[in-house]
Amino acid sequence: AADRSVVLREAVRELSRNMGWHCSFAPKTEVGGVGNGVHIHFSFQDSDKRPVTYDPARPGGVSSLAGSFVAGIIRHLPALIAFTAPSPISALRLQPHHWSSSYTWFGDRDREASLRICPVNRIGAADPARAFNIEYRPADATACPHLALAVMVRAGIEGIREKLPAPPLFAGDPATLSEVDRAALGLHRLPGSLDAALDALTADKTVNGWFDPLAMQTYCGMKRMEIKLAGTAIDDGLCRRYAGIY
Repeated sequence: AADRSVVLREAVRELSRNMGWHCSFAPKTEVGGVGNGVHIHFSFQDSDKRPVTYDPARPGGVSSLAGSFVAGIIRHLPALIAFTAPSPISALRLQPHHWSSSYTWFGDRDREASLRICPVNRIGAADPARAFNIEYRPADATACPHLALAVMVRAGIEGIREKLPAPPLFAGDPATLSEVDRAALGLHRLPGSLDAALDALTADKTVNGWFDPLAMQTYCGMKRMEIKLAGTAIDDGLCRRYAGIY
């Protein structure tokens, strides 16, 4: 899947060049503009290729297995942001009321949730189990797709191993809740900058344990240097620089 995403991007870029256009996958082309994500959809099959993400008897139709996987992601999400939305302008997209992710939030067909149960066709005799899937939304094209998939899957596996219960499904606006109510629902604000995401990554010993220490030191060092090179002004000019690169 990661390989295909790279090939698709290169094909679209080449087509654009041939047409005399400029194509960008950057998360923002201007501060006040529409955001652009690269969401990751996932579902599960058993060894006989039968779908096992859907269980109509459970909240949202999410099976126990899938719910544990989501719970693992939610638990480690602040650290995962350093890999899945890893540029100085990525946090511009991860804002409340932007049809994007802003909290550690599991929602049913809610475009503000970080992990969203996607709508499926339930008309007539259509089997919802075969199309049922969950979407990881706080990701954009400045991420390495292979790293993004790897950390998302590893976090989900942690949830399965620990048999974590599915996070509560939330619908509404977290900003209208008190801090106590948000905490009770597991709604925590995502890192508001790449610097904050790297701090969350450094603090998450589980996520650090997935990597050789030198690899983690190298990745964080590279990203800290990117922050330094980008400068302190997170403005339209910086968005244009990333639009030219990505």
